Amino acid sequence: MLLYNFVKKHNITKSLFIGYSIGIAVICYFVFCTLFGQKGYFEYRALRHQVVNKETIKQDLVNKMQAKQNMVEGMNLNSLDLDLLDEQARKVLGYAGKNEVVVYQEKRSAKN
Repeated sequence: MLLYNFVKKHNITKSLFIGYSIGIAVICYFVFCTLFGQKGYFEYRALRHQVVNKETIKQDLVNKMQAKQNMVEGMNLNSLDLDLLDEQARKVLGYAGKNEVVVYQEKRSAKN
């Protein structure tokens, strides 16, 4: 009733009413697609969030890679770091010195 009264009050013809209706429908369609479409605003925000997460992961991996490169350079024969060599031998190979005591600790199961 409200729409009918508005059309009668302003003397809007059928063709003009149909044109306005189509125009409003097209505008609503484009606004909806802009917000919720496959390339819309909310999809952009989700992708942007993923990019930020991936950049953080990438930076962590770059830092780990740099640490490994530093360790490899420390093990180079031309610039051998004896402390690093000793640490790696103990950690990776399980070596211990002559006068050192090694204490093994039992790993307890999750049930205990």
